Amino acid sequence: MQKNITKLGAVLRPNTPNITCLFSKIKEDFAKEKIEVILEEESQQETINTAFLPFETLVKQVDAMISIGGDGTLISLLRKLHPYSISAFGINIGNLGFLTAINPSQSIEFASALRQGRYKLNAHTTLEASINNGPKKIAINEFLISKNNLVSGILKIQAFIDSEIFNTYHADSLIIATPTGSTAYNISAGGPIVYPLCKNILLTPVAAHTLTQRPMVLHECTLQFKINMQGFLIIDGQDKIPITPDDITTIKIAQNPSYLLQKENRSYFQILKEKFQWGQQ
Repeated sequence: MQKNITKLGAVLRPNTPNITCLFSKIKEDFAKEKIEVILEEESQQETINTAFLPFETLVKQVDAMISIGGDGTLISLLRKLHPYSISAFGINIGNLGFLTAINPSQSIEFASALRQGRYKLNAHTTLEASINNGPKKIAINEFLISKNNLVSGILKIQAFIDSEIFNTYHADSLIIATPTGSTAYNISAGGPIVYPLCKNILLTPVAAHTLTQRPMVLHECTLQFKINMQGFLIIDGQDKIPITPDDITTIKIAQNPSYLLQKENRSYFQILKEKFQWGQQ
């Protein structure tokens, strides 16, 4: 049994029609189980009459956080939460998500489970990156090293493992992914599916220029990368940082994981079957 949850913070996916009405209904459902839901200030809209707090204040007062949206909204929240080591879960309002815990129709049932401590708390490996030993950036799914499309030529990425050079990728870009992110951009580029609670780093070249450039699954190590032209480090498809041939990008497993709440009976493999339609004729 986990600890009983009685207070939650919430963030909403921006610019989403009818999300304010949906939030009000979810808030009422949790209130029936004596769980208070407080909205994060940046999600506050004029049509919502509810309590709200700045993010930094909110995370210090709640037991966990909710994102209402899709996997992208949850990933954005987890990145913001990483310094605080607080757990979160997602309520999915789009298509089937890999990370979100429930859909809105299941909110009363899940609220009851949270109130009684009946849920899973999973630690997901996250990655951290720094450029020239600068500020650390966190990725839940992946970092992408990509060329600047305004610059002509072939992108070459020198890759080092624990200071030892092991490859020079000739490709459009290189994905450095977590197991959680193995079913995101990584799988679209032909990378492997890795169970999300493993502690690995995945390297998958995108549109490699030679057939010998294959995806790799690595142990816990320190990776460094140098490129031969102007490019970008893209974080979870949400943020983009310029990098140059003079820069060294260091990526490794972050010391702290990201914590996700899920239903007790949630099956990752059932999600895979539904998402990829495995076993269907």
